[in-house]
Amino acid sequence: MSDVASLAAATPSTRDRYVDFLRVASLGGVVLGHFLMSVVEDRPEAVSDGAFDFTNILALEPWSRPATWVLQVMPVFFVVGGFAHAVSWRSLARRGGGYADFARARIGRLVTPALAFVSIGMAVGAIIEWRLGEDNDYAAVLQIAGQLLWFIGIYLIVAGLAPPMLRLHERWGWRSLAGLGAAVVAVDVLRLGMDVGGVKWLNFAFVWLFVHQLGFFYADGVADRFGARRLGGVMLGVGTGGAALLMALGPYGTAMVSYSGEKLSNLTPPTVVLALFAVAQAGLLLMVRAPIRRWLDRPRVWRSVIAGGGLAMTAFLWHFTALILMYVGWHLVWPGTLPEPTTAAWWWARLPQLVVFLLLVAILVTAFRGFDRPPRRAEVVGGSWWRTTLASLGVACAILGMLGFAVVGFRGVLNWYVADVAGVPMTAVAAFALVLGASALSWLAVRPGRAAPRV
Repeated sequence: MSDVASLAAATPSTRDRYVDFLRVASLGGVVLGHFLMSVVEDRPEAVSDGAFDFTNILALEPWSRPATWVLQVMPVFFVVGGFAHAVSWRSLARRGGGYADFARARIGRLVTPALAFVSIGMAVGAIIEWRLGEDNDYAAVLQIAGQLLWFIGIYLIVAGLAPPMLRLHERWGWRSLAGLGAAVVAVDVLRLGMDVGGVKWLNFAFVWLFVHQLGFFYADGVADRFGARRLGGVMLGVGTGGAALLMALGPYGTAMVSYSGEKLSNLTPPTVVLALFAVAQAGLLLMVRAPIRRWLDRPRVWRSVIAGGGLAMTAFLWHFTALILMYVGWHLVWPGTLPEPTTAAWWWARLPQLVVFLLLVAILVTAFRGFDRPPRRAEVVGGSWWRTTLASLGVACAILGMLGFAVVGFRGVLNWYVADVAGVPMTAVAAFALVLGASALSWLAVRPGRAAPRV
């Protein structure tokens, strides 16, 4: 019997299969969404710097911006993460585990495959720069290659804060969620109403912590107590109505994904509109939960979800590389022949490009799926202060390193190209050192040894 079939057969009746399905579906939606929105030009008369110009369809076609209400699925992953982190922390606490155990079980699952990704990216960046020089045609490609790691950096913030946020939730309930919502509104008021620009970065934490907190309520069974359809309907109405009102009054736009040239992004940094969108999206998912749960009870469907779950993070990490390889390959074979964006020829070209893209994703997933395996279940090491400190430092290094790669990518590995992460200078080498440090600190935090006093 295959591993997938064995896991499917061993699934306990208490497992919420819907959560697993949403995790796989949300990451798959990100992969497909990036392909659909990507626009690249390589015609000499259209390229301003290097071999390519990058943008997305949202910047060129206003009609596509409302479609991001369907294509933007990242809030789903954060809600699912809140559920998973609540279940994991409570299980560890019952077994005597501490923060270091939590970091190994939940956060290490992201850092390990990401470390493999950035290691290869650094090597490729160094080789290209060594062979072609600092100002080569692929410098912009190398920089954008790390862009998707911003998602992991932000997710690590909410994952790293999950245990204390769960304690707040257990003590204050809906008041903790309301407090986060009030913080989101306050940041937008200060930013947009009082022109306090620097405060906007706080909403990277407040908005995603708010969305993540919704998963705690789901883990507590709130949807079952109030009725999933009834609660979902209220959330859908409040979220959609609130977001629509704010977009109508301005200055918020309709897009839930950032694009070049927009006056105010709802995503980078996130706004109260994105928080309301997340509420509406979570509500809709509650409303359709019952029929999807019945569908997931089918053995073949459930086996597919389990198989997808083992590949989803690898596909997320490498799909942008597949997209770049597709465009670079086209440029090398047929330079200057990419159709002009949004023309009929461009839309028709998307069909064979999708086939090539998915094939490249499959190849990369096959090559690197070994790095995306859950850590083996081990004895808990407990909650000593020094283990907690090491694990916390590891999480902080991982956050800053991932956000650094999201800005600088793998550009200037040899010549130390510098970019800013919320005002902090960052190079690819510094980002790589931070991620390596995160991995080392996380390992040291759970290394067997003499226990220190518990906290």
